[in-house]
Amino acid sequence: MNRTFVLSIMVCFVLASGFALAAAEDANKTATQSIPLSCASPSLQLNLEAERSSARITRLGWDTEGGNRAKVNLLKAPVELRLFHGGRAVNVPAHAETPNPETVRYGLSLSDNKQIAWEIGVQTDRLRMRVTSNGDIAQNVDRLELVFPFEPTTAVTCVIADNWTADGKFALPAILSAPDLGQMLVTQTGQPALTGKIDGSRSEKWVTVTLEFPVLAQGMDTSLEFTPILLPKPAGFTNEQQWKAARRGWFNMVQLSCGASGGSKDVIGTWANNVLSDPVSSVLYMLVDATLLVPELAPGVSMPPILRRTVEYWIDHKTNGDGLIAYTALGTPGKEDSGGRDFDTANMQNVMDANPSVLIGAWGYVKASGDTEWLKGRIKDLEFVSAYLERHDTDGDGLIESKQSGNNGSRPPRDPDCAWDCYNSGHKNAYVNIMAYRAWRGLAELEGRLGRTEQERTYREKADKLKAAFLPVFYNAETGWLGFWRSRDGVLHDIWSDAATSYAISYGLIEKAKGKEMLERYWHALKETGFTRFDLGTPICLRPIPREEMEVYFDFKQFLNGGCCVSNTSYLLNAMYTVGMTAEADSILDAMLKRQRDGVFKNGGGFQNGFVDHMGQGAEVFDWDGNPAGYEGHLVYCWAFLHSMLLKEPALRESIYGNLF
Repeated sequence: MNRTFVLSIMVCFVLASGFALAAAEDANKTATQSIPLSCASPSLQLNLEAERSSARITRLGWDTEGGNRAKVNLLKAPVELRLFHGGRAVNVPAHAETPNPETVRYGLSLSDNKQIAWEIGVQTDRLRMRVTSNGDIAQNVDRLELVFPFEPTTAVTCVIADNWTADGKFALPAILSAPDLGQMLVTQTGQPALTGKIDGSRSEKWVTVTLEFPVLAQGMDTSLEFTPILLPKPAGFTNEQQWKAARRGWFNMVQLSCGASGGSKDVIGTWANNVLSDPVSSVLYMLVDATLLVPELAPGVSMPPILRRTVEYWIDHKTNGDGLIAYTALGTPGKEDSGGRDFDTANMQNVMDANPSVLIGAWGYVKASGDTEWLKGRIKDLEFVSAYLERHDTDGDGLIESKQSGNNGSRPPRDPDCAWDCYNSGHKNAYVNIMAYRAWRGLAELEGRLGRTEQERTYREKADKLKAAFLPVFYNAETGWLGFWRSRDGVLHDIWSDAATSYAISYGLIEKAKGKEMLERYWHALKETGFTRFDLGTPICLRPIPREEMEVYFDFKQFLNGGCCVSNTSYLLNAMYTVGMTAEADSILDAMLKRQRDGVFKNGGGFQNGFVDHMGQGAEVFDWDGNPAGYEGHLVYCWAFLHSMLLKEPALRESIYGNLF
C-alpha cells in the first residue's frame, strides 16, 4: 500500500476522532448550561429548563390533567426578566445558583452593589417565582418586565382574565391557558402590584404575555404562583367519566383577543375565534352557553365579566347609526338609505345574525350575574339593536329579511348575511330568524326583570309572530326537513344540512314530535352516505352544494361544502337529545369525547393543531377521512359539543333556560 495513502488515512482518523471529542465536549457543555426543573403529581406535570449562563427559561411545558403532555414546549423564545431605565432596556450581568434541585436563583447585578434576584422554584403542585431587590433600585431601574413569548403554532396559549383596563391590560389573578395541555392560575403576593398585557401578530405568528413590575422606592418583594386548575364537575351533571374526558378541552372555547386581527385596544380581552384571530359578533350566543354552564373558572376569574366586556364592545364600538352591528372587529357595518338598502358597500358588512347574537349575549350576562343595574343602563341600547331587526321585517309577515336577495349567483364574494359565510344565502334565512326568535324571547325576559310589562309583551308577540310564520316558509316537503333560506325570487334553498332543523328544534320553533320526524329522515339520509367518522362530528351537509349557491366555492367534503365543521354537530346533538334520539346522539358524542380525551395531533389536540391560518390545513374542519380542511387551526366553536354533553341532562337544561323557549 502506498505510504502516503496510509498516512492520509491516519490523519483523517485522528481529525475525525478530534471532531467527535469536540462535539461530545460541546454537548456536555450545553447540557451543563441547562438547569432542568420538573415535578410530577396527579394535579401537575411540569417541565422547565433554565439557562445557567443567563437569566432565561428556555423550555416550559405543563399538563394539568395527569398526562404526559408536559414535554410539549410552549415557548417561541426564552422567558426573560427584562430591566428598563429611561425607556430603554438595561443589560446587566447575571449569575445562577441552584440552592436545591427544585430551585434556580438568578442574581442580576446593578451598580452601587444593588441587586435584583429572580428565583424560580418548583413544588409538587405549583411553579413559584419571586422577584426581590436589596433596597432602593429606582436610580438604576424604573421598570421590570417578566416576558413569556409563546409559540401559537404549537398551541394558542392565551390569557383568560375578567379584569381589563381601558388601555387593554389585565390584573391578576389571571389564567394562562394552553389548549389541550392545561391551565395555570397566576396569582401574586407582595409589592408592587402587577399588571399584564398580551401582544401578538397574526402574520408573524407570535403571542407574548408580559407581566409589568413598577419599581418602588423602598425596593420590591413580589411572589408569583402558577397553580394548576382542575374544573369541578358542574352541579347537575352526574357522569364523572364523561366530565374527565371533556374537562381538558373546556377552556378551549375561551380565547380572548390580543388585538392582532383588527380593532383598537378596546377589542383586547373580548371573545375571539382564537387569541390571534377575529372576534366575531354573530356567534356570541355560544359564549352564553359556556358562561351559564360553568360560570366560575378559577378563584378570582369568572365568565360573566368576560361576556359583558364582549357585549359592550360590539354595542359601543361596532354598531352604526342604523343599529346594525358589524360581523368582525376589523369590519364596518353597512349603512342604508331611507329604503333600507345599501348605499355604500365598500368594506361594509351586512350580516343579519350579529344583532340577535349580541342581544342573546346581553340576556346571558344578566342571567348569569343578576346585574339589573347594568341592564337598566343598557336597555335602551338593546332596544335600539332590536329595532334594526324589526325594521327588516319588510313584508310584515313576522320574519326578518336580509339585505341580500339569496338568488342563485346574485352577488360577488364576501357579502354574507350570516356566520355561515360561504353560502349565497339571503332574504328569508331560517338560521337568522331562529336567532332572532331566541333574541326576542330573551329580550322579553329582560324587560320583565325591569317591570316593563308593555315592552315585555311587545317582544313576546314578535317572537310568537315569527314562530307562526316560520315552518310554512322553510319546510321542504320533498326532504322532510327545513331548507336553509328562501330567496327573493321565491326559491327554497335546501342544501341538505341539518343546521336550520337542529337549531329550530333546540330553540322550540318546532314541536318535538315534528322535530323527531325531521331528524329521523335526516339521520337516515346521513347513514345512506356511508359516513362513519363520528369522532369528527358530522358533515355540515350531505350532498355537494351547487356552485351557484356558494359565494366562495369548495369541493365537496371540504370546508362549508360538506366538511365536518365540528361546531355544527353540537346543535344536531342538542336537537337529538331534545326529541329523544338518545342512542344516536350518544354514538356521536362518545366518539367525539374519545378523540378529545386521547388527542390526535402532536400538541395533544383532538380538534385543534395550533394556530395555522392557512386554508386546508386547520383542524377545526375535517374532510370525511379525517384530514384537516380548515384554516384557523384553533376555532373556539369546535368545543360547543361539550355544552351538548351537559345540556342532555333535562334538569341542567331547565335550570339554565327555564321557560325561555
